[in-house]
Amino acid sequence: MYELVHLLLIFTTPVFVRTQEKTAPPSIKTNKVWVFFTDKGIYTKEQYQAAVAQLEQTATAVQWQRRQNEQINGYDFDDLPVREDYVRQIEAMGARLRTVSNWLNAASFDMPPEMVPRVYWLPFVYSITPVATRSETELDMTVPIKQPQAARTLRKVDSADAHRFYGAAWDQAQMLGVPEIFFQGWFGSGVRLALFDTGLKLKHTAVKNLRIIKQYDFISGDNFYIAQGNSTPEPINTLRYLGLVKDPVLSLNGNNAILAFVADSFNYTYNLPVRAVFYSFSTDRGANWSSAIPITISRPYYYTYENLCMRVKDSVTYLAFTEIDLHQGASPTCHLGYLINTQWANRLTIGTGKQPSLATFLDTLYLAYLKNDSAIVFRKAVINLPEPNWLLFTEINLTETITAPQITAGPDREVNIYACAKNSGRIIHLQSDDGGENFTPQADIVSNGAHMPKLFSHTPADSIKFLIYQDKSQLPFTRLKIARSFDWGRNWDTGYTIDSALTIGNYTLSLNSKITIIYESAGILHQLTSTDLGRTWQDKGIIDTTGFSYSPNLSPDNSFCLWFKRGDDNVLWEESDSLKFSPEQPNHGTRMASIIAGYQPYSLMGIAPGVDLIVAKTEFYKTSSSRAYEYNMEEDTYIQALEWAERCGADVVSTSLGYRGWYRDEEFDGRTAPISIACDLAAKRGMLIVTAMGNRDTTVYPWPKPYIVAPGDAEGVITCGGVERNLLPWRGTGTGPTADGRIKPDLVALSDTVAVVAPDSVNFLEGSVGTSCATALIAGCCALLKEAHPNWSAESIKAALFSTATLSVKSCTFGFGVPRVDSAFKLYHPVSHPLIRDQIALIYPNPFILGEHETLYFAINFHRPTPQASITIYTVSGIKIKTIELNTIGLAIGKYKDKETLVNIGAFWDGRNENNKPVGSGLYLAVLNTTFGKSVAKFALVRKD
Repeated sequence: MYELVHLLLIFTTPVFVRTQEKTAPPSIKTNKVWVFFTDKGIYTKEQYQAAVAQLEQTATAVQWQRRQNEQINGYDFDDLPVREDYVRQIEAMGARLRTVSNWLNAASFDMPPEMVPRVYWLPFVYSITPVATRSETELDMTVPIKQPQAARTLRKVDSADAHRFYGAAWDQAQMLGVPEIFFQGWFGSGVRLALFDTGLKLKHTAVKNLRIIKQYDFISGDNFYIAQGNSTPEPINTLRYLGLVKDPVLSLNGNNAILAFVADSFNYTYNLPVRAVFYSFSTDRGANWSSAIPITISRPYYYTYENLCMRVKDSVTYLAFTEIDLHQGASPTCHLGYLINTQWANRLTIGTGKQPSLATFLDTLYLAYLKNDSAIVFRKAVINLPEPNWLLFTEINLTETITAPQITAGPDREVNIYACAKNSGRIIHLQSDDGGENFTPQADIVSNGAHMPKLFSHTPADSIKFLIYQDKSQLPFTRLKIARSFDWGRNWDTGYTIDSALTIGNYTLSLNSKITIIYESAGILHQLTSTDLGRTWQDKGIIDTTGFSYSPNLSPDNSFCLWFKRGDDNVLWEESDSLKFSPEQPNHGTRMASIIAGYQPYSLMGIAPGVDLIVAKTEFYKTSSSRAYEYNMEEDTYIQALEWAERCGADVVSTSLGYRGWYRDEEFDGRTAPISIACDLAAKRGMLIVTAMGNRDTTVYPWPKPYIVAPGDAEGVITCGGVERNLLPWRGTGTGPTADGRIKPDLVALSDTVAVVAPDSVNFLEGSVGTSCATALIAGCCALLKEAHPNWSAESIKAALFSTATLSVKSCTFGFGVPRVDSAFKLYHPVSHPLIRDQIALIYPNPFILGEHETLYFAINFHRPTPQASITIYTVSGIKIKTIELNTIGLAIGKYKDKETLVNIGAFWDGRNENNKPVGSGLYLAVLNTTFGKSVAKFALVRKD
């Protein structure tokens, strides 16, 4: 028995480090690459178990619940975060970070091909591959279709009236056996379906009430957000649609705030992305901001900027930054510029170097930067006038590689410089008592394990200084620690831990009546405060829960916080989007959403109109413009959306995106394309990935030559091909097999003239062509089966669909044929209950204890959209207590049970009567009245006073 357990441990313990013999760097001609890492900074079973336990504690409830029935029961090595210092080292070389994938243990970067060999030979790099590009959309052709007649007021279950009820969508739904299931009360309710596409336009009646519970735009670029005091974070509308923001810094001088940052600009002459240093200003303490104003724009492509640092003296704001030359063997350059009030004045080239740090004291400006990896340059200047008058140049040579120099200055000509030793993680301390002419080493502030030290103080004239740093001496956790000085930085009090996490990014500090720190971990911003100068800390919660938030900056008086999001939390079309996107941008996504969840009786009915949608905008609509940089779609954004949707609890993913890029036919084996590998990992975590087989170019791939796109070659996904109404193959569909001989597609559905909404109309319909349509249809079927069997695993749902499809033998043209959900429901009897009437499904908490609970919630099922609904509360003897009118505007069919949604529709109660008086203890009745029926439920109320 002992030997068996030992063997099981051997085979179930993950490989913590992957190695391969490196020969020659790959030849990559694109500028967007995946860099795969060797490890995640975890090397023992004990570290691994501690890290996984931390993931389980911070998991979302929906994610955790779904995983319990899947191959990955909980969390594993692939879920652990990518080691952040690996990413930072590549960024420090000048590469621009695009996305990070925990599942792949990889990050994608924008870098010149000439830089690939230098990155490849880094000891923690496993391999490098191109990011596959989808440079054109799959065939997205629409054709006119016959419009349904005016809607009737009643519906019946007989086939003739059901045909009229489904309108133009009848053929596509009937082919799948959906109408019979719909009229039994199965709508996909309670199932979370993620749609990856181009975004949505909710103008048409059939889609205006879609149940969108989560949304994220992964392609809008970087967008700045602000939170003022305890207010809800808001986007800064003048600082949106920016490309790959880096190193934002913030200053505040009276009412004038300055925000400086690096972002992409665009060089139309060379048709290449370039980098620029921008600034934006506010004259009302952050309430309103100017548009981004370029300070300096790099030469095309092989140059970038980073390491921004800012200090204020009276009405002048000094800004130091590094210019990086990405050519082999080139050296970085330090620059210093300044603004007078809110106007940019001048830029000076300081010299060869990087990572500048600034300090001011009285009328003197102090500057320290790295001349090379083991030498620090110190300079100081008189700033009686805005233009610095340089007085001193001192070079400090060290015996080890260092990074992140920080500088403070104080009275009596005292200057202190701190830097982090790269190999040991020591924070070294250099001190000068003669104004910077000579520096003497002092005792180390930290002896080992430190990373990213950053200095903070309330004002330059403040003797209290704080040094915040990451402590990586006790893996797998990173501890955020603080060191304190009360004498201008001469002596330090260390060892106080702020917080601990598996990964910590940037952080910011504000010192007012208390210390406030905001730090980023995995795209989430955490806020902590201390009232005893950093000895103990209180958790003040999360500022922004949507994720993808980076580089927080607090104003010195803690009145507001700025950060940027990689993307935006809105997928719905806005008029302002026309500045960035083609007017056709949201059309494809809108059409696919109408196939899945449209609801307009006697016109167009979706397959699962009660489904909860998680919508990700992941694809640019391809225009006729030659500006491929702006309109290409890469697979890294898809993978980022996939991991996000899994955290949001998606049960099903519907995506018609497919990638061929530079993959050869023989590489579509399910194990080569990163997107296919990621989809397999998602499937093991319980998501049903429904994806398109792809639409062939018949001039290059004539029928029936095999044609497939990634991730359709992944083994764990449902790959969808297309048929016509007569069940013959649609000639544009992709066909198998995969490169390694597996049969694809898995299922087929209608792909020729599928009824969809016309996105820019209110009631008009059109026909859509392509395997995108088949994907949306089959994804809707998955949602129906998941609703009937909520505890089934993804593999169980796939098996049920395959076993009841129209063909018993799988082929490379039809797969298992057309899925028949009516047959699946008959063979596998539902274990949950259909939605057959409007009703109160649950009242919680029950009992409702006044004094302990603030709110009572009424979970409600709506059988159909209702123009009117209310909940009336009675005593059991029939005395009316209160009537609550519900907000039914935009209410779709389905189940409503989460607190946020119930608050929005008004389905909650505070335990008070019409006169605002608390009611007494006892049993009560809640009566739901809608246009179509009535429902009664009982609950108990207890008063503790």
